[in-house]
Amino acid sequence: MKMKQVVRAVAVATTALLAGVSAEAALVRYHMAGVVTESGVFDDGTTLAEGAPVKISYSYETKQPSTYMLRNDDGSGMASYDFVQPYHFRIRAGTHFARVDGFKVTLNNDLNQPFGDTFDLEAVGGVHIDHVMQPDAKFTVSLLSQFGNTGALRSLNLPKHLNEWSFDAFRVARLAAAGDRTLLMVRIDRIYSTVCAQTAPGTDDCAE
Repeated sequence: MKMKQVVRAVAVATTALLAGVSAEAALVRYHMAGVVTESGVFDDGTTLAEGAPVKISYSYETKQPSTYMLRNDDGSGMASYDFVQPYHFRIRAGTHFARVDGFKVTLNNDLNQPFGDTFDLEAVGGVHIDHVMQPDAKFTVSLLSQFGNTGALRSLNLPKHLNEWSFDAFRVARLAAAGDRTLLMVRIDRIYSTVCAQTAPGTDDCAE
């Protein structure tokens, strides 16, 4: 009888714990606005003018388990997280559009080697550029703070908000075709996010 009570108590506690974790989890949808600083030639023969507006967006789940974690005693370290659909990472500039099937988020917190904090996104497995899959294409976003500025990130957990001005070294995005041929270099000027407590099933859309 006592054993049954213990098992029942453990089950209740486990259910409560999982409910608490689920409640803390959140879908975050980020949007970035910036301008073209350099443009190569796209496959249709066009280029984009310097200063042309660019929009970048991506989404992730904050409770995604890390695929790599190196956490030091003082809280500094490095972590990476991998995402696939339905989460997204895409860019639109003029008539050109690119998206990925999978991407990696990498955080460096308080390392000061050589930057204070860094937040990076990188396409995994190629990029769809103007609706054509290019397996050797690259798409990255890099946010870096100056040496000594370790306040841009608070931990190695996936953040729900990023302050663009905290990344005071540089904030850039790059889209490149096969052969590492640059198609776009972008300066990121604004970052904002939407946090969703609930997600529409099978999507990265916020549930109403």
